Amino acid sequence: MLFINKITSDTTVDFAAEELKKYLRMMNVEENEITIDYSPKAKEGFRLGLLCDFGIDESAEDDRFDDILYADCGTEGGVIGGNNARSVLLSVYEYLRKNGLRWLYPGPDGERIPMKKIDPVHFLTRPSCRYRGFANATAASYQTNLELIDFLPKVGMNAYFFQFFTPGTFFDRWYSHE
Repeated sequence: MLFINKITSDTTVDFAAEELKKYLRMMNVEENEITIDYSPKAKEGFRLGLLCDFGIDESAEDDRFDDILYADCGTEGGVIGGNNARSVLLSVYEYLRKNGLRWLYPGPDGERIPMKKIDPVHFLTRPSCRYRGFANATAASYQTNLELIDFLPKVGMNAYFFQFFTPGTFFDRWYSHE
């Protein structure tokens, strides 16, 4: 049985924990039981939270915009963190990438999930660019946009740009088949 303990209380960290659980279950068929708890004092299992909650002194120029990704995990857990909640989610995806998962394109068909045991992973990284994203400048369906928004952080991106204030123009073009 694996444990995921959220050290930081935040909806993005909650989502990161759910994503970690989902993908660990898919890659490791032997380990079906994975629990998620909010446990700030946890010392076992996977622990997700802000770097400052773990006493890791790493600072960014501006924590609102800059990301620091961190993981120090063995085969049954360890610390996965970031300098902000978004960075925790990006760290979970980087941890999964280091364990062989790949997201080739948006949607479930673009996922490549190896069936294997968990490898130990350690990294502390700062992405080379503050803004890493995708600009949508074409007609696309609502479903396509949702899949793209879900996909972008999985490949390390932190931004999604619509050409207009609302995507209505592109939705109109898509659904009217211009």
